[in-house]
Amino acid sequence: MQTGSGAGPEKPDVALSLEATDLAWGPPGRAPLISGVSFALTPGDRLAIVGPNGAGKSTLLRCLYRLHRPLAGAVRVGGTDLWSLAPRLAARKIAAVLQEAPGDFAFTVQEMVDAGRTPHAGGIAGRAAGARAVAAAMRRMEVSHLAGRAFSTLSGGEKQRALIARALAQEPGVLVLDEPTNHLDIRHRLEAVELLRGLAMTIVTTLHDLDMAADVASKVLVLRAGRQMAFGPVSGTLQPALIRQSFDVEAEIAPRGPSLRFDYRLPERRADSSAESSE
Repeated sequence: MQTGSGAGPEKPDVALSLEATDLAWGPPGRAPLISGVSFALTPGDRLAIVGPNGAGKSTLLRCLYRLHRPLAGAVRVGGTDLWSLAPRLAARKIAAVLQEAPGDFAFTVQEMVDAGRTPHAGGIAGRAAGARAVAAAMRRMEVSHLAGRAFSTLSGGEKQRALIARALAQEPGVLVLDEPTNHLDIRHRLEAVELLRGLAMTIVTTLHDLDMAADVASKVLVLRAGRQMAFGPVSGTLQPALIRQSFDVEAEIAPRGPSLRFDYRLPERRADSSAESSE
């Protein structure tokens, strides 16, 4: 996978800022699934959203890519309220890659990636620019050779790479990804890390793996039960006390080059709890 020179991220010349302020959302008639979420990203930041299952990570993402309109608070992209933008213009600013791959659509990979150009204007010049963007995205994600294949016949990892290519073809300023490595094998997981480091846009991704979060992110947002536990730089935020409070595990942290590695163990059970369970 072509992921750049390895000399660090490309200059974020198309990246946009992203800000959430006191964000809350929940289904009608029920308590909010997330509330009080606030963070601010500068252009080119890479944010990992982490937390245990049911923490509200995917719900937060749906607010960021305009699927859920917040009950309270606001999302601003490039300084503009996301919901003040027309849908087509919003789609030029934010692209999303979701865990749920489309079903058995009768589309080829080429057609799927071409769909990323939908928010952009037509015309001869626009079509030429779009074709270049699509070709570059497919090369970068190593799916050019799959162009004529039916999307439904791809493996899970191939589908994920094609969907990321479609998002890259959209040329957004912010890229939102929900567990982007779930269907990738070991090699493509490693390449995904390099890809996310090198993209010239602001990145927001949910992850279960704190090691990967430390590898790809410049900042981290920790959620638990829909509440924000912490937000800040990875090394200063993912500390043992916070991990214990958020994930109910003990953690030992060791530096590994510019990144961190985490070793976990279950908390020791209290003596009185052991005695009660044996009665």
